[in-house]
Amino acid sequence: MAEFRCRACGQEGTWVYDPERYTCPACGSIDVHFVVFRHELPDDDPAAKRMDELATEEANKRPKKESED
Repeated sequence: MAEFRCRACGQEGTWVYDPERYTCPACGSIDVHFVVFRHELPDDDPAAKRMDELATEEANKRPKKESED
């Protein structure tokens, strides 16, 4: 489940992720914010691919810890 909050009607809650829908599930307004978690996205979704790329870039920036002997 993804989460949404609409600035137009004030509704908030959860909804089933639909990559074709960019409007409020309650009123249809485009003035809505969605939170979609990575595990909700299909692997071929452009947002999922970009999330994976950003995670890899971030992991490569971190200094590697030296093993303690």
